[in-house]
Amino acid sequence: MARVCLSVCFALSASLRFASQAVGNSRWGRRPIWFILTRKMYSTFTHLKRPCLARILALVLLFSNPINGLQLRAADPASPPTRNYWGDTNRFLDQQAVVLLGAAQELLEQSPPALPEPAQRRTALLLLDAVLHDADAPKRAPVQEFFQRRMAQAVLEIEQTRVERGAIIWKLYDHAFVVRTRTVTLAFDLTRAHSAGVAEFAMPDALAARFASPCDALFISHLHGDHADDWVAQQFISQGKPVVVPAELWSDMPFHDKLRHLSANSNQTHALPVQEGRQTLDVVVFPGHQGTAIVNHVFWVRTPEGLSFCHLGDQSNTEDFVWIDCLADHGPLDILFPNCWTPDPLRVIRGAKPALVIPGHENELGHSIDHREPYWLTYERFAGAAAPCVVMTWGEAFRYRIDPKTDESR
Repeated sequence: MARVCLSVCFALSASLRFASQAVGNSRWGRRPIWFILTRKMYSTFTHLKRPCLARILALVLLFSNPINGLQLRAADPASPPTRNYWGDTNRFLDQQAVVLLGAAQELLEQSPPALPEPAQRRTALLLLDAVLHDADAPKRAPVQEFFQRRMAQAVLEIEQTRVERGAIIWKLYDHAFVVRTRTVTLAFDLTRAHSAGVAEFAMPDALAARFASPCDALFISHLHGDHADDWVAQQFISQGKPVVVPAELWSDMPFHDKLRHLSANSNQTHALPVQEGRQTLDVVVFPGHQGTAIVNHVFWVRTPEGLSFCHLGDQSNTEDFVWIDCLADHGPLDILFPNCWTPDPLRVIRGAKPALVIPGHENELGHSIDHREPYWLTYERFAGAAAPCVVMTWGEAFRYRIDPKTDESR
């Protein structure tokens, strides 16, 4: 009988040691599972009719496990000591970016762009502000991965999404948008994000090329690198798609004569064929300016089904309010895309009377911190607007819905 008990005890001992290694001992303090259970068995054995033999068997079981097992478990890397980053600020900020971007990503997935805006969306965007207002943000691997992952997801959605009514708008980097309706897909100020100043941050060429394929036309407001990317423009040109730009942009480039130059005249509507002539866009080019000297075309584009979109580029000249105040005279405007720092955005909205406003140009990482426009400032600037506003970040999509009772065709 004693031999049987002893054999059983040793077998149990081996099994318990294996179990303790498999599940860890985090719930049990510093003592592994086999140690705790053996103590219980010892207590139970003392109630048998031959307690002396039982105690001996339990002790054999207890000490058949090397005592240094406790020391090894205490040093188990699964329970590391408290981390610190003393003397390594760069590694600390990298890890902080991982944590904050992870929290922002989770909140954004739970609360995509919507009207009314879910309360936790603003929290997510403020977390992004905190990470992106580090002067070295575009150099940080977590920021690079976050941006490129979101761009990859956006282009996959664009490739796979069809629209039957209304429109879907994707916000990309800086002031870039892709707009898809039932009939056409438009791109505004699309770049690879090299303006951030860090090659590792920008979209790889293979990824950026995928944005050109599903789009029918590219509109570029002005010459600055965060709005105009000659490599992207050539992707559209190589596919026979119109690239509409100010006349002076890339005037010294060999592909300049393949660009479309529509005159900037508030009273002229241009017909722009797309899809090899199967569809036609109505385009008005307003003579805007960034500051006083830089030509900035403001595009008003009407699609074949009658949806209208107006992209402001970097409009920032108050003298242009002479035509901005009258934008609504050109007809119903569905969505206005203003740069978030345009002078007096509430006045711009009153002049345009859009059904919806989606600001852009937040967190251009090539800008200095004071001009790296944060989302929290966009909320302040557009508070009290005469139209609903949707604040979006990199790679997000918003579905603009048309009331079928108002217009079935759109």
